[in-house]
Amino acid sequence: MKRLPCLVLALLLLLPGAFAQEAGDTAAEADVVIVTSEGRELRYDDSGDDVRALQERLKHLGYYSGPISGLYKEVTTSAVKAVQKAYGLEETGRADLALQQIVYGDAHRPLSSGMQGQQVSRLQTRLGELGYFSGRITGNYLNVTASAVSAFQRDNGLPETGKADVRTLVRLYSDDIFMPTPGPAATPRPVPTPPPDAAFRGTVGYGDKDDRVRMAQERLAALGFFDRKVTGGFYEHTATAVKAFQGLNGLTRDGVIGETTWNALFAADAIPKGGQPRPTPAPTPIPYSIEVDVNNQLIKVWGLDGYGQHTKLEKVFVCSTGTKSYPSELGTFTLTGRKAKWAEFPNWGGGKARWWVRINSDIAFHSIIYNSNNLDDVNMSSVRKLGSRASHGCIRLTVADAQWIYDNVGKGTVVRIHEDAPPDPELKAAHMPGSFNKNTYLHNPTPAPFAYPPFDMGHAPQEPARPLKKGHEGIDVYWVQGMLRELGYYAGTVTGTYLEGTEAAVRAFRKDQGLGSSAGADAKTLQRLYDLARERAMPAATPLPTDAPGALGMQPDIPLPAFVVEGDTP
Repeated sequence: MKRLPCLVLALLLLLPGAFAQEAGDTAAEADVVIVTSEGRELRYDDSGDDVRALQERLKHLGYYSGPISGLYKEVTTSAVKAVQKAYGLEETGRADLALQQIVYGDAHRPLSSGMQGQQVSRLQTRLGELGYFSGRITGNYLNVTASAVSAFQRDNGLPETGKADVRTLVRLYSDDIFMPTPGPAATPRPVPTPPPDAAFRGTVGYGDKDDRVRMAQERLAALGFFDRKVTGGFYEHTATAVKAFQGLNGLTRDGVIGETTWNALFAADAIPKGGQPRPTPAPTPIPYSIEVDVNNQLIKVWGLDGYGQHTKLEKVFVCSTGTKSYPSELGTFTLTGRKAKWAEFPNWGGGKARWWVRINSDIAFHSIIYNSNNLDDVNMSSVRKLGSRASHGCIRLTVADAQWIYDNVGKGTVVRIHEDAPPDPELKAAHMPGSFNKNTYLHNPTPAPFAYPPFDMGHAPQEPARPLKKGHEGIDVYWVQGMLRELGYYAGTVTGTYLEGTEAAVRAFRKDQGLGSSAGADAKTLQRLYDLARERAMPAATPLPTDAPGALGMQPDIPLPAFVVEGDTP
């Protein structure tokens, strides 16, 4: 287990041009996170990259106004004390790990009348989304903003001060809030006519920049949800407007414009801001659950069956979990939806990874490691070690597999990490990624496993049998694996490839049958398996109604071929 928690920081402006976004935006899905494991307490006179990162984060939050020097002096100490005061902690000026978790998490700076800047703009935007603020987003904390904050505090059981202290901000940006419902006398905004050419052309989400974003912003503005300049760039203010529209129109508030949201947005009966809300829909079932099999270094993605349970094996990915020294934390976790396109690991040599999805405060899913943000600067050691324990606790995957999780697995997904699964080399071999392509700097696609028909004990392969050994593939291997599984000797996945798991099952079967201890399935072994299949497939004899007492009916034919080994004469 990790000795200290992982501290996660969503830092803006770390990649060139990564955040050319609307004023006041802070990304829900960040472009970059900095992941700091095995951290240290920081105090006066300390220096280093971790001090520099702390100063950058404090400056982003508005607590620090000094230079980013990497030296922990008076100004840094004062900034840390200001955070401690805001959060009701002892004002020591030392950034211990608990304080760093606050700073690198969803930290807030208290706001009050007379202040200005992006954080005030964000406050006004959030108050507007909740129906408390209807003015122009100015970034200036004046009387109208203070009145809106007071109204929010009154409705949500907080001291009515008009000051956005930390307690108020935590409640404001959470889902545990009271939202006022328009009274029956409220005059709804008229619904503008949607543009004629508004056909859905694909999902629009955070970071997109195209004419679809511009169309959505214009429509959101016409409906009263978007009050910024139409830029064609989808960032937090746009996402906030989308969530407000979705909430009022009975849609799932995810801030993404999928087909359902797009069609509702451009419908003639779209509910404008100030209108009567549509009923909230029933929660959408979580489509997947994830199993991380540490023993086999596999990720199994389970989809919903006809009963709404996660029992359908949809995908299998080969991964690298934590080493023995830094093992992946075992247990069951529920994803919060935290994700980022890039992650940086300054305490582990400055490596980076793509498609980061947080599992808990210590670990996450992400891609193989990069030496820099250049896509051709891949750490080949992480490529070669894929499929074995290699990380400091996180779950590494190919770039394509990590992106699949980033794109398809969201908030509420249950992840179970365990190391009690039996060895299953056959399943692992069937899903090994393709070779690493040094032209694209990606793995070639994983070959799709051959789809065999469902195992049927009574229908052994029709062709003459061959002695089987490690490395053989085919329907005969598939049948032998299935038969050994029926008999309780084989615990792996039936894939049709004869590997170590099949060898172990054959060895145990032969020993019990007095056929030696070899790992190969020779003629005698196959004959015994065929005989057992014939016996098990044969139904119990029952007397016919017209038979004399004690007489038995004739046995039906069993569709099992005569056993012939290649080269023998029948």
